[in-house]
Amino acid sequence: IVQLVPWSVNYFARDAEWAHVGPSSWLRNLENPWVWDNNNFQTNQFGHPYHGAMYFMSGRSNGYGFVESIGWATGGSLMWEIMGEVWAPAPNDLMNTSLGGTVLGEMLTRLAHLTLDNTATGTERVFREIGGALLNPAQGLNRLLDGKSGKYAANPADWRPSKVQASLDLGYRSSEGNNTRTGPGEVDVGYLLFQAYYGDFIEDLTKAPFSTFYLNAEIGGKQYDGARSLSNLSARGNLGGRTLSESDNSRHQLGFMMHYQYLSTPGLEFGGVGFDGGIVSRIGDPDRFHWNMEGMLTAMPVSAVQSDYFTTEQGRDYDFGPGFGPRLRVAAILEGVGMVQGNYRYLWTPVLSGTDGNHYQQMASLEARGYVLGRIGVGGSLTWFKRQSNYYEREHQTADGTQIRLFASLAIPRWGSQ
Repeated sequence: IVQLVPWSVNYFARDAEWAHVGPSSWLRNLENPWVWDNNNFQTNQFGHPYHGAMYFMSGRSNGYGFVESIGWATGGSLMWEIMGEVWAPAPNDLMNTSLGGTVLGEMLTRLAHLTLDNTATGTERVFREIGGALLNPAQGLNRLLDGKSGKYAANPADWRPSKVQASLDLGYRSSEGNNTRTGPGEVDVGYLLFQAYYGDFIEDLTKAPFSTFYLNAEIGGKQYDGARSLSNLSARGNLGGRTLSESDNSRHQLGFMMHYQYLSTPGLEFGGVGFDGGIVSRIGDPDRFHWNMEGMLTAMPVSAVQSDYFTTEQGRDYDFGPGFGPRLRVAAILEGVGMVQGNYRYLWTPVLSGTDGNHYQQMASLEARGYVLGRIGVGGSLTWFKRQSNYYEREHQTADGTQIRLFASLAIPRWGSQ
């Protein structure tokens, strides 16, 4: 169904050229070399990962675990690349679909489990089942077919994380910068941001994959040509870890994580999926004031970086390449009151497809938020970014800018509660 629905829409309704597949196109795709494709940013960096999430969730909803379901995402992607399109298979599609689909798929699976409640009845049960099906359609269909959607039963233990914290921010975003796409100037928009912290990033780091993860989803206003409503979708979850040292007021761990990022704002377009490894620490009383710190090294098998020169008729305006570099985070947290956090990331991307050269990106941010009226809070942030692109046969280019945010926030539940 995951493959048949999108293919049928494009074949019967849109009469898309690429959907006219058959034995001859399958044989050609098996024989010919793979080619980096030229689809637009949103298709490659969001559409393919979400399709991969559907494959992954199909596995999870049929009883397979995290590692086994990676095979569903990878196998589904291979089937589509060979048999679902007449175009040559693309390595970026395979990596974005399988790896990005794994991150989004496990995150959506756990959020769907959090929404469901097998002990609920009546109207609450109906709305919970609908919400769970929207997050994980494959699971919703399977629960309907096997009768679990209306059956009273105990909830599995892994349906409920050790803690959960979410917030909904409504605010104003002012971006100022200079790049070859938008030119110099300032863009001011309103935005809506949903954040969720699932599990405890310290206590649950060494547990099963994605026992703890972070989600960031943002929709912003359109104030320039080419702007997209979805401006930010990021997810990052644990793969495992090992405790290095621990005392009453500190804990230091070696952690491994997997992340997905889609970022499309004025002056900065970036997408990718990869892995982080490094030190994760907490110092102080976890129930009162404490510090959370991370020092990580990032490796991204595939990433998409805004290009100054590369464009295609299909809408691609970015370069493909792997990504490598450090990332740091320091957060001062007063439980139940607020937090101040700083982040820094450096990423080197050698271009494999696009305009030959190397991209060097830096991003630093400082954010503060406080909840002094129960669940209602306010906050602000400042972000600085810079991209230095050194091309082999073209003039080097630099894109940089700053972004200021002011927002009101609703904590779900009360911020800092267990």
